[in-house]
Amino acid sequence: MKNILVIGSINMDMVIRVSHIPAVGETILAKDVKSFGGGKGANQAIAAARLDGNVSMIGRVGNDEYGKQSLENLKSSGVNVEGIEIDDNTQTGTAYIYVSDKGENNIVVYAGANEKLSVEQVKRFNYLFDSAEFCVIQLEIPLNVVEFVINLCNKKGVKVIFNPAPACDLSEDVLKNTYILTPNETELAILTGQKTDTISNIESASYKMMERGVENIITTIGDKGSFFVNKGIKQLHEAIKVDSIDTTAAGDSFTGALAVALAEEKEIGEAINFATHVAAITVTKEGAQTSLPMRKEVEEIMNKSDTKIDL
Repeated sequence: MKNILVIGSINMDMVIRVSHIPAVGETILAKDVKSFGGGKGANQAIAAARLDGNVSMIGRVGNDEYGKQSLENLKSSGVNVEGIEIDDNTQTGTAYIYVSDKGENNIVVYAGANEKLSVEQVKRFNYLFDSAEFCVIQLEIPLNVVEFVINLCNKKGVKVIFNPAPACDLSEDVLKNTYILTPNETELAILTGQKTDTISNIESASYKMMERGVENIITTIGDKGSFFVNKGIKQLHEAIKVDSIDTTAAGDSFTGALAVALAEEKEIGEAINFATHVAAITVTKEGAQTSLPMRKEVEEIMNKSDTKIDL
């Protein structure tokens, strides 16, 4: 098993259960409020570790109860946390997540200590890159840190799996040094300025990202599955049909699982199939990190379906 380095956000999620996602100006009553460990970086690190990946993380938390809980969640899942620093002057990042009866969600994030993750901190843990084969990164940390990390990975020969969420304008250097880009269809639309409401439109937008330098692009499209494109392949990988309870962390579990499968030297199509099953299990449980499955649970359903369709 090759090593995986995750660099990204660490949050505490406040999950608010509602009958439906409120419209602008609408006031509704919550059915329940619970707290769960979250943050895209932490979610992806824990997802990979629970699937038996060798995972280290670089991140930042506040010197508060949420920070202590977040570190314990990572440690107990098997993540090497030596690259995580504690900020005495800023509180741990917090996400406020509304989840409807249909399993839909929307999220408001207070970055907190994640905003203080710096290039200098990454440099202090430069040695973690030397043993990594894959680096997983997202956009809930400062963009200059993301750019520095991807450039450093390029110099050290580390393959970057980049989950561009929340989406923003990205430089050509970032994209050309990305091995796999994993947006959802909304993020792909933001990145390209194109519609992504159909498979045909997702395909067109994917090729636009490849023209900008991305080597492989896997767009997750909710209950429709995911669409994979590179220079020689285009494939739709259908989702596993399940009763969805909470879609929080579905994309994060997919990305973490993808990294593990690739670290095990699976080819990308096979890795997507594995990640698809992991995401299917994730949406059947409540919360972010609490919903992330163990390897044994995934293996029990792996032989029940084939999700790949060659186009």
